[in-house]
Amino acid sequence: MHKEPCFVFYPFVAAFGGIERLIVDLACFLNGWGQDLTLIAFRNTVDFAAYGAEGLKIQTLPCQRSLRSEVSALSNFARQREIKSHQILAMEMRGAMYAGMALPAGYNLHIADPPSLLPSDLSKYSFSLARIYPEQRIECSLAIRARGQFIHWLTRRGVRKAAHAITMTQRNVDELCAAYSVDFEKVPPGVRIPDVAARKPASNGQVRFLSVCRLESSKRIDAIIRSFAELVKESRSDAPGARTLRVVGEGSQAQSLKDLAKSYGIDSLVEFAGLVSDEELERAYAKSDIFVMPARQGYGLPGLESLARGLQLIVHRESGVTEFLNNVPQVRIIDNFESSLTEAMRQAARMAGQSTGTRPSVPTSDEWAARIVQLAGW
Repeated sequence: MHKEPCFVFYPFVAAFGGIERLIVDLACFLNGWGQDLTLIAFRNTVDFAAYGAEGLKIQTLPCQRSLRSEVSALSNFARQREIKSHQILAMEMRGAMYAGMALPAGYNLHIADPPSLLPSDLSKYSFSLARIYPEQRIECSLAIRARGQFIHWLTRRGVRKAAHAITMTQRNVDELCAAYSVDFEKVPPGVRIPDVAARKPASNGQVRFLSVCRLESSKRIDAIIRSFAELVKESRSDAPGARTLRVVGEGSQAQSLKDLAKSYGIDSLVEFAGLVSDEELERAYAKSDIFVMPARQGYGLPGLESLARGLQLIVHRESGVTEFLNNVPQVRIIDNFESSLTEAMRQAARMAGQSTGTRPSVPTSDEWAARIVQLAGW
C-alpha cells in the first residue's frame, strides 16, 4: 500500500448513518497502515471523532449553496492540492454527479443507495429511466420529468467517468447497471466484531427488543411500536412488564413516536435512548435479545452488528443483508409490515433465552475496507 494521500468525497454530511459509518471504517483501516484519510465535503455537521474515526481529517470546502460554486470549489481544491483522480473515492449518486463535473476521469465511486431507495431522487422520473421505474410515470408533471432527466444526465456522466464503480448488493448491481450501463463491483460492508462477546445480564424472564436507526418515517419505528403494543397486550395478563423496547437514535419523528407509545399505554415499557456513544450502544446490544429492523434498507449494517453480538434479527426481505442471511436460524425475514412483523416479533419472543446454535458468520468492516483499498489502488 502506497502512502499517497487518500480522499473521500461526500458532498453533504448531515447526520451519522450508514455512509458515515463506512467512512469511519475506511479511516480506521487506513490509519492502521499509517495512512490518513481526508473527507471532502461542502457541508458537514457530524463530529466524526465521537464515532472513533481515527486518522480522519475533515476538509469543508468554502462555497455558496449553488451548483456552480460547489463544482468550482471541488475542482479548485483538487487542482491546488495536485490530487490525482485515483486518490479520490466519491460517495453516492450526488458524489458521482459533482465528481463528473469537477474532476478528471479515473476516480473511484461507491453508491450504497440506487434511485429506487431514494424517495427524493428525481432521476427516477426521467425519460431515460422510464423503462426501469415504470411506476414513477404515474401523476408526474413534465417539469419534474425534465428536471429528473437533467439530474440523470449529470449522474450518468459521473458514473461513467469512474475507474471503479462499487456498490453493496447484487440487487444494487443489477439496478445500477441497468440505469447507467456500467458494471459495478459488489463489495458487502461488514461490521466490527467485538474482541470478546459481551455477556448479557440476566433479564429475569423479560424479552428485550432493540432498534437502532434514524427516527424518520421511512424506518417504520411506528410499525414496531404498534406490533410491540400488541405483544404487550397479549402478555400483560400473566406477566406484566415481560416485554420492553429500546429505540436508539434521533430524528424528526422522535416526539410523534413517543406520543404514539403513550397513546397505546406502553410508554413506561418503551425507552427512547436518543443518540448514544459506541460504548453505550454496545451496552444496549448486551442488554437486548431481539433486534428489529422492519423497513426496507439499502443494506442494514445494524442488523449485522446485532447478529455478531448474539441477538435474533427481524429484517425486511428487500434489505440488502438478506442476500446472505437465508436459512439462518437467528433471522426472521418479513415480507410486509404490520401483520408479518407482529408475528415475527411474537415468534422471536418465544425463542428468547433459547440457544439458536452458533452465531452466524458476517462480513467484517476490515474485509470491506481492504477490498475498497485494493480496488482503488491505494
